[in-house]
Amino acid sequence: MESPLDSLRFDPASGTVVRRAPGHGYGNWVGGKVSHDELSGQFVLFYRLRQPLESGRAGECRVAVSTDGVSFEDVWASTKEELAANSVEEGHCVRNGDEWLLYVSYEIAGTSTWRIDLMVADDPSAFLAQSRRTVLSPSDFGLGWIKDPYVMRFGDEWWLYAAAPPRQGPIVEGNTITSAPLDATVLARSEDGSYFPEVEYVFEPPADDSWHGRRARINSMIPYGEGYVAFFDGGRTFYDNYEEKAGLALSNDGVTFERLDDGKPWVESPHGIVRYVSAVRVGDQAHLYYEYTNPDGSHDLRTSTVEL
Repeated sequence: MESPLDSLRFDPASGTVVRRAPGHGYGNWVGGKVSHDELSGQFVLFYRLRQPLESGRAGECRVAVSTDGVSFEDVWASTKEELAANSVEEGHCVRNGDEWLLYVSYEIAGTSTWRIDLMVADDPSAFLAQSRRTVLSPSDFGLGWIKDPYVMRFGDEWWLYAAAPPRQGPIVEGNTITSAPLDATVLARSEDGSYFPEVEYVFEPPADDSWHGRRARINSMIPYGEGYVAFFDGGRTFYDNYEEKAGLALSNDGVTFERLDDGKPWVESPHGIVRYVSAVRVGDQAHLYYEYTNPDGSHDLRTSTVEL
């Protein structure tokens, strides 16, 4: 079988713009995650709008729907004030029978702690920020933070992948200290989508000087071959914090992953990076949504389709 590095590779510069950055210049970006509802045929997008740090960071998030996966109509919005947040992070909206589940992560106001909350409604337009309930609090697991949920149905369970602190710290050898990894991916499982009693580390950085050596955040997965292909973000240093790079990994079971690495990021913008790749498979097509660096340093949300 042809490697997904080749069969899924696309030209991000030719993608269709789904949402423009909220402003010009570095620090202005828009990004999010998409799900596809087989029952209604809708594509449902959660996205956040971000401004530079000195202008308030990510102050608003929205949900939008589409019938073709390209043209999206906003149906819901919330501000960071309504979420009692310093900044809104990634989220994911999925269908559960007659209900819709919106998982949203944010930095709690007055702290530097990220957590994941859940809102439930009978339609993507009907979420209420005040109804949110915390489903993954980092202190419950002895973690400093947890954020950026990606949710999928796996058998009879909901599987939620999220970014969390790495387990490995700095390496001390004599008088030399080598910097520690910066993030990893944990998996939480639930029967009802709201109670997640455990988290398990499933994807961790190799802690080396490769382009993905210190970051390992899974953003999405799609069925591929006999298993799955995962789309992840990697980075080498804290300098990459807002400019992580896209990579691919294979898994047979959604728990054990093998990186596909040919020595460079999978796809990139000629002006910077491609990151937060959110993929949904519909038939023999993979719809890919991603943050794309523009010439002025801002990030648009774009989409491209790959035939499988």
